[in-house]
Amino acid sequence: MSVVFACIAPHGDVDLAPELRTAMEELGRRFEAAAPEVAVVVTPHSVHVDGHFAVVTAGKVGEWETDRTAAAALLDAPLPILGVSYGGNDSVTAEFPPDWGAEIPLTFMRAPKVVVVSPARDRPLEEHVRLGEAVAALPGRVALIASADHGHAHDPEGPYGFDPAADTYDARLQEILASDRLDFLPLAEIVEPAKADSLWQLLVLQGAVGEGARADVLAYAAPTYYGMLVAQVQTAA
Repeated sequence: MSVVFACIAPHGDVDLAPELRTAMEELGRRFEAAAPEVAVVVTPHSVHVDGHFAVVTAGKVGEWETDRTAAAALLDAPLPILGVSYGGNDSVTAEFPPDWGAEIPLTFMRAPKVVVVSPARDRPLEEHVRLGEAVAALPGRVALIASADHGHAHDPEGPYGFDPAADTYDARLQEILASDRLDFLPLAEIVEPAKADSLWQLLVLQGAVGEGARADVLAYAAPTYYGMLVAQVQTAA
């Protein structure tokens, strides 16, 4: 397995709760200690392609250089997956605009190269697990960042209103992370009323590290309408 570091990282305002920023700074130190050669960032807020996963093939994503070899390897996976670029017609010199789902985690985890990946909510959940397995098959030292915020219906004044499913979703997520089996599929039962944006990225993480992996939750808080969690996930032996 090539995954030397894996994590769940928020992409919301971590300064809303001091413990979140402290946890992200610690996650950054652990990322650096693992010395990955490339960070695969799975973000729900980049480009969306109907019926397909997407991999950014542009030479840069904002200030970060794309590992085009790793991106090409993911495109060879036996999945409905497409390469996407932006701007210049030569993808080698093209620069793709970063979304906040990539930019915020990468502010703390300074990757030498990146591959930005979009999940596909209109594809079967099991295919997300298989995408994670494809990430784990990449050569070299790979980090997997599941960029994710969780229930988005914690606050009746928020854009999604209040639904108790948001609390239930976040609690179940923490129970899974504390258990001896890293299986996020049960969250699918309440992901819609919870308005969570994390399930699909979590399933990619699950496929990359295996269900026998162990999680170290560094912080959780819901200081606004969405829940944020910081965790490192150790790969299965």
